[in-house]
Amino acid sequence: MTFDETFQMVKRALDAGRPANGYLIVGSVRGHAMDLAVRIVQALFCTGGEKPCGACEPCRRVAERIEPDVHWVFPEMKSRVISAEQMREKLLAEIAQTSLAGGWKVGVLVGADRLNEASANAFLKTLEEPPEKTLFLLLTDTPQQLLPTVVSRCQRIDLDAFRELGEPWRGSLLDTLASPFFRSPVERMVSANQLYAILQEMQEKAEEWVKAEAEKEEKVEDGEDVFKAKVSARYREMRMDFLISFMRWFRDVLVIRAGGAEQVHFQEKLEVLKARAARLTLAQALYNVSAAEELARQFDRNLSEETALAYAVDRLFHGVGDKA
Repeated sequence: MTFDETFQMVKRALDAGRPANGYLIVGSVRGHAMDLAVRIVQALFCTGGEKPCGACEPCRRVAERIEPDVHWVFPEMKSRVISAEQMREKLLAEIAQTSLAGGWKVGVLVGADRLNEASANAFLKTLEEPPEKTLFLLLTDTPQQLLPTVVSRCQRIDLDAFRELGEPWRGSLLDTLASPFFRSPVERMVSANQLYAILQEMQEKAEEWVKAEAEKEEKVEDGEDVFKAKVSARYREMRMDFLISFMRWFRDVLVIRAGGAEQVHFQEKLEVLKARAARLTLAQALYNVSAAEELARQFDRNLSEETALAYAVDRLFHGVGDKA
């Protein structure tokens, strides 16, 4: 489904009065997941013609996060967690009150994977039996870190298909993966270093963005630890886009090897991908996809990115030279 079709699916449920108690929106929490959440909430509060119009006063308040019946919960403190105290004071106590406008009440958890066991358990009963005309939206790019009991009480909406690595990193990643220099161990080590350099650039940009946001919002920082935690959270979102693109490259090779070139994601590199696929067996192409997915899991376990990339690049079948 397209992004618009995904939104319309939720809107039909809302219009029919039969929405899920909670929607788990999996995607970039500062990108498509946030965009979808805002659009869903605007549809509930919009007073314009075609809902959401995006121009009326309620739509504006939702977009600016100042609508009083919409309660936004973000990770706080240097640990960047959503604590049980935060859940009770900033969400559950507010949701239990009567809507100020006499209509819907909405709770939006941005970075729901940052719920710890205590806060998740504090939330479970309300999520399972919410007050009338109450909707919860849980945004995350790492759903595997949520408690299964939370996931099971939500309808999942997966937006990863819409995620794209931004420029200039997308171009740098594709140029590196399309490079013919994967024949020898030294060449593969150089390529791994190039990929790691992309991650380092992204981390520097994440720090710039967090600084700029703090200046724009005129916030007084809580200290160096909090600043570093915010940078880390932003970088992890960007790194996920990097990993998705990395995995897509090897999935494209597998798709072509299996005879489905029309389903390739990176169409601009189609000829290179075809050449790589022609040099691999189906088993090798399948192995590559598993190895790329394992790299993502290693990053989640906070293993050294530089070491994990070097290991992954060295053991993958690239369809270049003697190694393939």
